[in-house]
Amino acid sequence: MATLRKSTSGKPVGVSLGVAAPLPRKRHSCLVLGAGLAGLAAAHRLKEKGWNVTVVEALEDRLGGRVYSHRFDEDKSLVCELGGEWIGKDHKEMQRLCRFFGLKKMQHQYAYSFWDNGKELKFTAPGKWPLSHPAGNKFKRLQKQFDKFTDSECMEMDKLDWWTQLEEAGFRLKDLLQRDLMDSTDFGETVRQVSAYVGASEYFGAPGEGGNPTDEMDYKIVGGNSRLVDELEKSVGKKNIHRGFLVRKIHQDTNGVEVSSSKGKLRAELCICALPAHQLPEIGWGKTALPDDQMQAARQLQYARITKTAVLCSERFWRKHGPKKGGFSVFTSLASDFCFDSTLRQKGTGGILCSYAIGDKADDIAASPLHKLKDWIAGDVANAVKMGWHEEDVRKVAIKAKRQAWQDDKFYFGAYAFYRPGQWFTIRPILQRPHRKVLFAGEHIADEQGFMEGAVVTGRDAADNL
Repeated sequence: MATLRKSTSGKPVGVSLGVAAPLPRKRHSCLVLGAGLAGLAAAHRLKEKGWNVTVVEALEDRLGGRVYSHRFDEDKSLVCELGGEWIGKDHKEMQRLCRFFGLKKMQHQYAYSFWDNGKELKFTAPGKWPLSHPAGNKFKRLQKQFDKFTDSECMEMDKLDWWTQLEEAGFRLKDLLQRDLMDSTDFGETVRQVSAYVGASEYFGAPGEGGNPTDEMDYKIVGGNSRLVDELEKSVGKKNIHRGFLVRKIHQDTNGVEVSSSKGKLRAELCICALPAHQLPEIGWGKTALPDDQMQAARQLQYARITKTAVLCSERFWRKHGPKKGGFSVFTSLASDFCFDSTLRQKGTGGILCSYAIGDKADDIAASPLHKLKDWIAGDVANAVKMGWHEEDVRKVAIKAKRQAWQDDKFYFGAYAFYRPGQWFTIRPILQRPHRKVLFAGEHIADEQGFMEGAVVTGRDAADNL
């Protein structure tokens, strides 16, 4: 009988003549729908496990979904983020991917300030309580209560909105209004519309876990967050990514999954769908239609209206009156909403201000003339730091603006998912549920919405669950 030949270590290295070599192990195949972070993270994980992976993406010109780094032609040494911005200290999967691809991070924490017209800005260092002392005590008391909540108490809390919860905790109107300005940047809509449980878990962590005092606004990737997208694309392989492939139909049978678009059809054994939830009802599912409760959940989930506007300036004038610790940021009651220094810790004399507008303000910003918008944003910040400038002074400094209104995007219709009262424990579990041979991923089903971490974690988990 023929025997395996062995190396000096004793491990088989081949077979002797006369015996057929064993058949190679079959490589499994998977289709990944969407080349945002969730889809690319899933595809990267599957490639690591030896799968054949095909990724389809509706856009022709760009990968990365809602991760979108931008450089102005007028100063390409500077980079800003028109999409996903922050990596938190607790974002383990994002940090792991950065280490894997050799991407460096930079600190990206901001000091908070509120513009009360006519008064000097008062900055609160990152991680410190920025509101009144009584409100701070009430917030701590609420956190202690939340840490002891049972599952049923969490579900009851989910029926309230975050504004009402803070009001019932004893917040005065001024503290409520300032908290709304702060927290709305995390959810993309006023806290009057956001589940109280979602608000509490955002700042306190799940009951008993504790939260992050800087709310995960700790780091960004040196050179732009899109560098991670570039590395994931290389890992998956450009030839395995089909751009301009808008999924129209998904057909499932005993042999696998077939997806169709105007560009043709693709087939694999299994599928990971990393598309925004509201795209699911637009897809034809054939005889294996999505269950009614899953279809309704996809229709009910809303995405936040957020417009990010980057303004390139010839100088970083906001630093002359800025904070001693952390980067410059200011909350305003004007259309510019939350403004911060996008070029914190980047070299150069020029700088980029970013306006992060949410809700109705996001729609106002999106509808405003861009050439005027750059002067309004720069002017708001100049007034907040008391530069004493006239309109012509602002126009000289504000060079150019770039705007991204996510609610107007034809594929996303919003920046990230937000759960209204009563939805976290009802529609979210339904959206997480696999449908036959299709698993789902995306920040909308993550434990924490609005962060890149949620996207990559769900992509990884979907790949591991195949």
